[in-house]
Amino acid sequence: MTTQVDQLPVDVFVGLWNTSGSLDEAATRVKELVGGRAPRWAVLARATALRKAGTDLKRFPLGDK
Repeated sequence: MTTQVDQLPVDVFVGLWNTSGSLDEAATRVKELVGGRAPRWAVLARATALRKAGTDLKRFPLGDK
Protein backbone atom coordinates (compact mmCIF):
# COMPACT_ATOMS: atom_id res chain seq x y z
CA MET A 1 0.00 0.00 0.00
CA THR A 2 1.43 3.35 -1.04
CA THR A 3 0.50 6.40 0.99
CA GLN A 4 1.05 10.08 0.37
CA VAL A 5 3.85 9.84 2.94
CA ASP A 6 5.76 7.46 0.68
CA GLN A 7 5.62 9.96 -2.16
CA LEU A 8 7.67 12.55 -0.24
CA PRO A 9 11.29 12.60 -1.35
CA VAL A 10 13.55 10.97 1.24
CA ASP A 11 15.51 14.17 1.90
CA VAL A 12 12.30 16.12 2.57
CA PHE A 13 10.95 13.45 4.92
CA VAL A 14 14.27 13.17 6.77
CA GLY A 15 14.48 16.95 7.12
CA LEU A 16 10.99 17.18 8.57
CA TRP A 17 11.58 14.24 10.90
CA ASN A 18 14.96 15.36 12.19
CA THR A 19 13.81 18.92 12.91
CA SER A 20 10.66 17.84 14.75
CA GLY A 21 10.51 17.53 18.51
CA SER A 22 8.16 14.54 18.62
CA LEU A 23 6.43 11.94 16.50
CA ASP A 24 3.20 13.93 16.71
CA GLU A 25 4.95 17.06 15.46
CA ALA A 26 6.57 15.13 12.62
CA ALA A 27 3.22 13.60 11.64
CA THR A 28 1.53 17.01 11.70
CA ARG A 29 4.23 18.57 9.54
CA VAL A 30 4.11 15.71 7.03
CA LYS A 31 0.28 15.98 6.90
CA GLU A 32 0.55 19.69 6.14
CA LEU A 33 2.97 19.01 3.32
CA VAL A 34 1.00 16.20 1.66
CA GLY A 35 -2.43 17.75 2.10
CA GLY A 36 -3.72 15.99 5.20
CA ARG A 37 -3.51 12.43 3.89
CA ALA A 38 -0.83 11.12 6.20
CA PRO A 39 -1.94 8.92 9.07
CA ARG A 40 0.42 8.87 12.04
CA TRP A 41 1.05 5.16 11.53
CA ALA A 42 2.19 5.81 7.95
CA VAL A 43 4.68 8.45 9.09
CA LEU A 44 6.08 6.07 11.70
CA ALA A 45 6.19 3.20 9.19
CA ARG A 46 8.17 5.35 6.74
CA ALA A 47 10.64 6.34 9.44
CA THR A 48 11.05 2.70 10.46
CA ALA A 49 11.64 1.60 6.87
CA LEU A 50 14.17 4.38 6.27
CA ARG A 51 16.06 3.48 9.46
CA LYS A 52 16.11 -0.16 8.41
CA ALA A 53 17.61 0.95 5.07
CA GLY A 54 20.38 2.82 6.90
CA THR A 55 19.04 6.37 6.97
CA ASP A 56 20.05 8.39 10.03
CA LEU A 57 16.85 9.55 11.77
CA LYS A 58 16.63 10.95 15.27
CA ARG A 59 14.81 8.90 17.88
CA PHE A 60 12.01 10.35 19.94
CA PRO A 61 11.48 9.41 23.60
CA LEU A 62 9.58 6.13 24.11
CA GLY A 63 6.82 7.88 26.04
CA ASP A 64 5.87 9.95 22.96
CA LYS A 65 2.43 9.19 21.58
